[in-house]
Amino acid sequence: MTEQNGIFPAPNEGRLWNRDFVLNLLVAHLLLAGFFSLFIVVPEFIVKLGGEAWEIGVIIATFGLAGVIVRPLSGKWILKSGPKRVVLLGTALFVGSTVLYIPLPSEWWIVPIRMIQGVGLATAPVATSTIVANLAPEARRGEAMSYMGNCISIAQLYAPPLGVFLYVTHGFGIAFMAAAVLALMAFLIALFISDTKTRMPESAIGEETGESEGAPLISKAAIFPTFVFLTYAFTMAPVSTFLPFLAEEKGLPEDFNPGFYFTVLSGMTMLTTLISGRISDRLGRGAVIVPGLALVSVAMFLLSRSLVVPMFMGAAFFHGVGYGLIYPGINSLVIDRVPAKERGSALATLQQAWDVGASGGNFILGPVTGAFGFASAFVIVGVGAVTGAVGYVAGTRGKRL
Repeated sequence: MTEQNGIFPAPNEGRLWNRDFVLNLLVAHLLLAGFFSLFIVVPEFIVKLGGEAWEIGVIIATFGLAGVIVRPLSGKWILKSGPKRVVLLGTALFVGSTVLYIPLPSEWWIVPIRMIQGVGLATAPVATSTIVANLAPEARRGEAMSYMGNCISIAQLYAPPLGVFLYVTHGFGIAFMAAAVLALMAFLIALFISDTKTRMPESAIGEETGESEGAPLISKAAIFPTFVFLTYAFTMAPVSTFLPFLAEEKGLPEDFNPGFYFTVLSGMTMLTTLISGRISDRLGRGAVIVPGLALVSVAMFLLSRSLVVPMFMGAAFFHGVGYGLIYPGINSLVIDRVPAKERGSALATLQQAWDVGASGGNFILGPVTGAFGFASAFVIVGVGAVTGAVGYVAGTRGKRL
């Protein structure tokens, strides 16, 4: 992979593992552990405050509205101020907004809180991913993204069932406080990340561009990967919102904790990313992206038909393997396609898929579930994942990507 074929190398040709790389992984892990712990808590909290099925999807979706507006700007902020400062800003916003859930009197008051959280999660994860891209040697880029994926997966392994346990046994207030504490720990660790070492060196930017232009608002090179990733992100809309209600609709045991879906998902993601990053480095990004999307589609169809717990957890197995294949491949593909100065903007463009698909998708799926039941949402997103796999193959025909 060289600049001659349109792929731009990282300036760091040394070792992958260093102090800042490890601290950055810890920050990403703890921040997203706080976020994941609220996956099931917030929908149940909406119900507790009097919300109906269609309202759950719409309220949850407002999280992505702020992200759609703010995330494109995060690439520019990262290039100008450095990724560390953007991490601190996003993490602080998440901590403060999470505490504000506790005194809310009705479900629609959640909307502004979700939007503030959306700003935090639209900035900090872009910055942590940019740090990985800036620190990783070119030949180990997919591997480095795999390690980031594993840190996120470990958070998803325990955080959702922990959130359910806390609100069931101690109440919603404790669950929200726990999420805030996890994110606060991320903020404190981020203070020790080097600002200068995690920036893209000015010399590297100048060598590629010969000028000092800022990062673009939307990275054109990242648009195709973003559309592909959108079809995966769309599957997370019902998974992160409607799982407990799907379990109830399908008649699963009342004592079943749907948070364990994420435990299996994350465990399989972790195991898969141990090899998927290296596979993508050696065989090309499509070698992991396409089968990953296919497996996620299988998981969604299986969920829609799950009448017993083993089927439910089997869907989690396929989902985890699928995402473990997709994550390092799609992130590395984006970094491969852009010059160094555009990495923050490119990753911000890619992560717009979370805002539009995982959050905004609930604007569509909320009313659908109200009319046709919760299982219908999983069928729709399963079809979407298949479309993404087909679209990737069609869009890269004749290319090794």
